[in-house]
Amino acid sequence: MARAGPDYKSREARRQVLIPCRIKSVRGWGDACIHNVSSRGMMLASDDPLQAGEYVDIRRGRQVVIGRVIWRRDRFSGIRTQDRISADALVNEPRLEGKPAALASGGDRRDAPHRMVSEIDAARRMERSRSISSALQFGALCLFGLAAAATIAVQVGHMLAAPSARIQQALADAANLPR
Repeated sequence: MARAGPDYKSREARRQVLIPCRIKSVRGWGDACIHNVSSRGMMLASDDPLQAGEYVDIRRGRQVVIGRVIWRRDRFSGIRTQDRISADALVNEPRLEGKPAALASGGDRRDAPHRMVSEIDAARRMERSRSISSALQFGALCLFGLAAAATIAVQVGHMLAAPSARIQQALADAANLPR
């Protein structure tokens, strides 16, 4: 049932995503998965329960989002971000190949149960599919561009063939005229 009336603000649209990320809370680093994003917040799933009021750092590639936990239900948490965020920037941010230097030394929480691991694997598969589809789309556009260029070149050649033949004929006639 939709909320209505002067006491309620309309809710900002959320973009449904499935993005694996790293999260740092007071208990250290752990894995999480972002499920939806708006310009000022996100919902993420983590097997390490976050507490309301807790501040967190969320990292995706080279992007860092700082936020505060507003609500928690089971393993899902609502995060209100410090700054405005772009869902496109988070989705298109490539994963880092390795851990950042600060994480390589330790402090990593690897106790994630099977459901979190499978959720992150699904997010990685989606990310890989997205990059493959982008490459295929680029290839299709290149092929279309080449076909269009070839078609235009053939049409221009046909358009210039008749005037060129008339010019050659006129020059041949002029060369055969007696002086």
